Amino acid sequence: MNLLDTVLDFIFPSTCGFCDKMGEGYLCQDCKRKITNSNFYFNQLDFYQNKDTFIDEHFYLFSYTEPIRGKILQYKFEDKAYLANTIYEFFMNNEKLYGFLKKYDIMIPIPISSSRKRERGYNQSELLARKISKMANIHIETQALKKAKNNQPQSSLNKEQRRENVKNVYKVQNELKIQNKKILLFDDIYTTGSTANECARMLRAFGSQAVGILTIARDLQKYQKRKE
Repeated sequence: MNLLDTVLDFIFPSTCGFCDKMGEGYLCQDCKRKITNSNFYFNQLDFYQNKDTFIDEHFYLFSYTEPIRGKILQYKFEDKAYLANTIYEFFMNNEKLYGFLKKYDIMIPIPISSSRKRERGYNQSELLARKISKMANIHIETQALKKAKNNQPQSSLNKEQRRENVKNVYKVQNELKIQNKKILLFDDIYTTGSTANECARMLRAFGSQAVGILTIARDLQKYQKRKE
């Protein structure tokens, strides 16, 4: 257990992040069973072959609907960093996910700007990525890809605006660390894919062999609208 985990355990007693039951860790067995048997638990791997997409494949656990949506927003915006432990429980001991993870050399959490990180106190993607990388014994790299400026929040924009909003926002540092490597990006939510695709574009431009992405959830409603 690292220092951050120890501090979180001290500040926030071990209670289920969904029902607040104490004594069964950060995810009680009842909630875990209900959620993994629900219609919003996908545990899904999607492949991409669009010429405008720089991502090869995408693994996600959930559809971005309630109650998952609410928990991600609490984790991301409401100072509830301890929910990383609850969400991580769904990544643990997942054989399908584990096989997917073993294909990659490096895991890179989608970076946030330094000002946004100071405001939140943490990068929500990095917290989970560190846990997952340790589980799968994949090197995590937080210095190769940086967010160069604090752009407008993507949630307030449509698809075309999102694509323009992320152009040249991310830059590659220490390019030798990513050359000829299979890289797995990690983010909390995949909506239109603009952010992930821009990061993948930059990584490929500097020599990455392949780029996949792992997320907690995917906004399947937005995905269906794009297909119609």
